[in-house]
Amino acid sequence: MIIATAMQKGGVGKTTTTLALGSELARSGARVLLIDLDPQGSLTEGLGIDPNHITQSVYEMLLHPDHAPGFATIETAYGADLIPATLALAGAELAFAGRFGRELLLRTALIPLRSQYDYILIDSPPSLGLFTINALVAADTLLVPLQAHVYALNAMGQLEQTITMARQLNPVLAIGGIVMTMIDKRTSVNAVIEAAARERYRDLVFAATIPLNTKIVEAPAAGQPITVYARESAGAHAYRALAEEVRKRWPVS
Repeated sequence: MIIATAMQKGGVGKTTTTLALGSELARSGARVLLIDLDPQGSLTEGLGIDPNHITQSVYEMLLHPDHAPGFATIETAYGADLIPATLALAGAELAFAGRFGRELLLRTALIPLRSQYDYILIDSPPSLGLFTINALVAADTLLVPLQAHVYALNAMGQLEQTITMARQLNPVLAIGGIVMTMIDKRTSVNAVIEAAARERYRDLVFAATIPLNTKIVEAPAAGQPITVYARESAGAHAYRALAEEVRKRWPVS
C-alpha cells in the first residue's frame, strides 16, 4: 500500500504525521518505507539523520528510477526504512523540466519496492509542483492531515482539484483518510471546523484526532518520532490510535 500524505497548505502536521505514523506502524511489525519528497528534508531530519552525511537520496532515485531497487534506502533507528531528501532536491525541478515522463518517475522507481513493504508513506511538499504530482501519481491513496482551521478546510478544495488533474495519470487516486490535527479542545472554533469536516467528508475522517501538543513540536527537533520522544504524551497516544485505525482501514494482506 502506497500512501501519500498530502495537503496544499503548510504547517498542518503533514511531516509529523508521516513520521509518527510510519514509526508506529513499524513498531507493530509492519514493513514500512518512508520517502522524503519535500526539498526541505524535514522528514529526514525528524528521524535524526543529517542530510550532509547522505550520499544517495530520493533525488538520485528519481534521476535513475530503473536502478536496482532500494539503492537509496537507509535503515532508521525506529524500525522504518527511509529514502531521504537532501538539498540536491531543491533545484531538481529544473533538472527534470524537459524530461519525458517526469510525472511518472517515482511510480516507476517504486514498482520493485512494492512487494518488499507493507506500507510506503510519501511525505510530499505543501505545494503543487513536480514532486507533489509524482507522489499523487505513485500513490494508491491519500492521507490528508487537516488542521482544525478555516484556511486549512478551504484548502481542501484546492487539493481536490489537484487530485482531479492527477487522475489523468492515476485514475484510482482518491482521498482515503483525513486526520484532524492541532486540535485545541479549549476553543469552540476548533470544534466547529472539526464538525464541518466530519459532516462534509463523513467516514473519511478518522476517529483519532491529533491534539495541539508541545511535545509533538519538540520531537522532530530532537530527531525522534513523538511516540518515542514522549511515549506517554497526549500526542503519542493520539498517533498510536491513528496507527490502529490505519491498520484496520488498510490492512496488510
